[in-house]
Amino acid sequence: MRLITFFLMGMALIACEVDTTPRFERMSFEELAEYNRGKSLAQMIVCDDENRSFSRVRRRRCMTVEARYGSREQIGQLGVMNTIPGYSGVE
Repeated sequence: MRLITFFLMGMALIACEVDTTPRFERMSFEELAEYNRGKSLAQMIVCDDENRSFSRVRRRRCMTVEARYGSREQIGQLGVMNTIPGYSGVE
């Protein structure tokens, strides 16, 4: 009987675990702006509504700027790779 009681109490405690990570996909624009206040640019959360061609359901994806676009070093490397020799973008 005691074993069953301890088992049930243990299961109840495990079931009470709470996920405290914010659900950015459910936040409004104002809530995201408040969350991003005071954070560095790389750690700010950005969201976009992904329009998938195979589904009519729009899916909102949220992630940090760094996760979405990469670090400054990665962006700098892309800029170097995308330059055209002999062409200057300034006219």
